[in-house]
Amino acid sequence: MNWLSRLLFFLALSFTLSYGTGGILQAQQQKSGGTSQKSQTQTSASPYFTGDGGKNISIAILTPKAGGLAENQGYLPTLVQGEFVSNFSSYSAISILDRERLDNQYAELLSGYYDDNAKEGLDLGHLTPTTHIMGGSITRTSTGYALQMQITKSFDKMTTASYSGTFTFAELDNLTGIRRASLDLLQKMGVTLTAQAKGELAEAAMYNHVNAQTTLAKGITAQKQGTEVAALSYYFQAASFDPSLLEAVNRSSILNANISSGNIGDNVRNDIQWRKDWVARLTETEQYFDSFNRTESMPYILFYTGDIKQVGEINYQNETVTMGGIETHLHGSSIWTVSIERALQAVYDGLNATKRKDVWGLSNWPRQGITNLNFAGRSRNYSIVFELFNNQNKVIGRQTLQTSGSWGLNRNSGRPVINVNADDRKSVNFQNINANDITDRMTIRIATVDGIDAETATWNGVLQIRAITRNELIKNSNYKFVKGEIQGFTNNAARDVEIIYTSVKNPVGPDLNQNFELIIPNTIWDDPVISIGDKAFYNNTITSVIIPNNVKSIGREAFPWYNIGDSADKRGKSISRITIGEKVTIQSSCDFLEVYVKNGRKAGTYSYNLGKDLLSGLFSANQAPVWMRWDYSPQ
Repeated sequence: MNWLSRLLFFLALSFTLSYGTGGILQAQQQKSGGTSQKSQTQTSASPYFTGDGGKNISIAILTPKAGGLAENQGYLPTLVQGEFVSNFSSYSAISILDRERLDNQYAELLSGYYDDNAKEGLDLGHLTPTTHIMGGSITRTSTGYALQMQITKSFDKMTTASYSGTFTFAELDNLTGIRRASLDLLQKMGVTLTAQAKGELAEAAMYNHVNAQTTLAKGITAQKQGTEVAALSYYFQAASFDPSLLEAVNRSSILNANISSGNIGDNVRNDIQWRKDWVARLTETEQYFDSFNRTESMPYILFYTGDIKQVGEINYQNETVTMGGIETHLHGSSIWTVSIERALQAVYDGLNATKRKDVWGLSNWPRQGITNLNFAGRSRNYSIVFELFNNQNKVIGRQTLQTSGSWGLNRNSGRPVINVNADDRKSVNFQNINANDITDRMTIRIATVDGIDAETATWNGVLQIRAITRNELIKNSNYKFVKGEIQGFTNNAARDVEIIYTSVKNPVGPDLNQNFELIIPNTIWDDPVISIGDKAFYNNTITSVIIPNNVKSIGREAFPWYNIGDSADKRGKSISRITIGEKVTIQSSCDFLEVYVKNGRKAGTYSYNLGKDLLSGLFSANQAPVWMRWDYSPQ
């Protein structure tokens, strides 16, 4: 049997199904655009389907063929595949193939290791056939894309369901087109969807979900093309956008371990070849970042407030006034910055692990590159035109905003560190507005970015734009926030905005009569909060804190923790109630950490309680022993 025949045979019959905790696809089964997960075998009490949900169906969802795509759109078929996998997993009980393990099996099958007629090659991994196979194509058109998908039975190749449709560029950008196709195909497969499922699949996916799926697809594509460093940076981004997307977590973990181990290839043949392999990897790294700097840019978001007010005095002679007071903030993506930094660090650690970099003359990398390429940073300037409309939809004012940001490699550090200067804040005012044009209701529109229509610029990734309220701007500005880490408040006034004061009566201890509660936000400037830095809130009087689930590490003395033996006065000013996610790393030594570890680092609310035990009346009330303990309630 030749290799083509074997590959077709493999496609038709041999797809591994993911059951149990080791399967990537089971872990991937989150609600599209969300983070909740469900078991593949769930057939009841689902908010998304009634009946068995297609429990007895198993399907291999293949990457659709591409037609007419540009070179930089090579990841789109993998993105389409990933969104179908996510939707079928989330909104049905259908069992889905594990595409990560499938990639490995393809690589082994086609490696040439097995003879054409070897039984091991034909029965690779004792694979279990699926009942159905989904395949198709995505073709670019002048106005968007055409999608053709077909689901066939594995044993007789009879068509069970098919979909044919078109969607705009924007509908692929927010995954609406794929979700609409999923809705149609699931129903044709006999899955009885609820109104909630139909409603969600008819809507655009959530922002973080779209970004996670997109960067994961780009990573898979880059890895297949042999650019491992680029793939690793994309996997890191995908896992940061959606920590529950375990395929991204697993791929980044495996690739990171491979790169940072220092080994290249299965065997180190000799020192000369080993050095050549490492020079090639360093060159690939520099070429990737140089290409990114020339053709793309660090992902930026421009935030602006939409409320308009009079600024300055009225010019009675000209009957004009200045309107505006619009606050803007250009923010560089922390997710992107951290992913780039971690990818560079993986390469750096791998080079160190060889213990040969000095002998090879590579000891100064990345401070001194292998090439002469500009891979270590870039600045970006934007020219953004704002327009002011009255309620007759007339443009009554126009103003251009100049804003900029930059990022770069800190060449003075050993291990690579990325420094970012991307928090440019400015105000926009419209001068000489004719008073007769002013109406009760006026709106702001961003017309162009660098001379490009704003919607087109957003779709092409030039600049993302977000309108926010002034309160949201203040809230985000309250924190020192660097690369996903909160490092404290920016000023004392921030406490008045973020800390909620509530009176709490307690029978013991005069210092516990008031509770100061801090609620850590899930995101700041649209970036997830993933850590809390050393001494971030150590000098603040905080007795209660709510920490979002995406926070995975807390630095030394980040909060006013209490330790056994500390004074009662400190107990009254320390954390006595904390809501926290699971498996958080806490650097401080404190009584809460001991309780958290003993409880298996479970997510939930931990409350420190004081009380007096009257011991059945043996003691008077003022003589009774005081007990102290941490109580736990799950999330």
